[in-house]
Amino acid sequence: MWRRRFVALALLLILLTGCARPWAIEVSWKDGSLGAITDDRWRAWAEAYPGEVVDDHALPLERALWEMGATSIEALVVGKTSFSHTWAEVADDAWLRDDGRIVLNGDVQEAEALIVASPPEATLATAHVTDVAPTICRALGIGAPAAATGVALDAPDAERAVFIFLDGLGYRRYDAGRERSLTPYLDTLGQPHLALSVYPSVTRVASAAFLTGAPPAVNGVRGRDLRDTASETLFDVLAANGLTGVAVEGDALAFNMRNAEIILSGDRDGNGHSDDNTFANAMDVIAGGMPDFLWVHFHGIDDVSHTYGPDAVEVDMKMTEVDGYVRDLMDALPEGTLVVIAADHGMHAVNEDGRQGNHGTLQPADILVPLWVTVR
Repeated sequence: MWRRRFVALALLLILLTGCARPWAIEVSWKDGSLGAITDDRWRAWAEAYPGEVVDDHALPLERALWEMGATSIEALVVGKTSFSHTWAEVADDAWLRDDGRIVLNGDVQEAEALIVASPPEATLATAHVTDVAPTICRALGIGAPAAATGVALDAPDAERAVFIFLDGLGYRRYDAGRERSLTPYLDTLGQPHLALSVYPSVTRVASAAFLTGAPPAVNGVRGRDLRDTASETLFDVLAANGLTGVAVEGDALAFNMRNAEIILSGDRDGNGHSDDNTFANAMDVIAGGMPDFLWVHFHGIDDVSHTYGPDAVEVDMKMTEVDGYVRDLMDALPEGTLVVIAADHGMHAVNEDGRQGNHGTLQPADILVPLWVTVR
């Protein structure tokens, strides 16, 4: 008899531990509900992003909030405690467990509701990184990439176009630098669009958004480990319309680009940076016969910000240096060329091995970027 009771009890324990209690967390944003994060959704995201799961039971809380529709976060209120967390203080260590509990900087909290507070300037956003490809395509008189969801920003028709990619220049960092005249040429172009980037706010994911005009959920580049997209890109559309496209890059391709002539600049002079060589190669392309579309990617602001931190004097110097390259490129372009200038992400301060700055989060410093549309 005791053996039967023991087996029955063991089976009951197995059953109970194998069937976790369903849970739900209501998420609110912008004075409205985004719906509920549930255990079913947690499992679906864990399956979709296995590389983001930690110890088999925790996902980045930002992943869940992004999938629910949050695009930038200034603060988070855990409803049960009504305690507000500044997102910059917890973003790098914020997790959602498979049992529905929240972990913020190691502190495990029960959460029946979350309230996401956006940064104050988010309401002023007038563009998105997915707008770049549609804007360039419409100016050139061709259709946008097939999967594009971005909109064409106001721009005149043009025979040629250039995209100048300022890697790592967040909107808040640019705005602070403008007050100190760090970018005198960019400042002459007028107030840039305040644009939203994508999550994770890293170069590969943003590059896919620039090229396809579509967000990660559409173009398939949903993480930093991917560098290809099956979606039609800006360069694909150019080629299909018989137009030429050249991409001038730094040391290596951050993202693979089909149907583009690729020029890798490297650090030919051994000064530890590639921006001067990228600039020289771009000037050579212009002098040798301007293509229909030119992509120029300056990596230096991002590189220096990682090493020294986003507010370092070395970043100030790099911003001024790159500003000069932009000025000289603009002077060299044929008149009537459409020029789009944008960043992929910004940077927030960290204290990690080998770096003082990082990005990839929904913090305003990372996710808000400047975007200019102008004509030479």
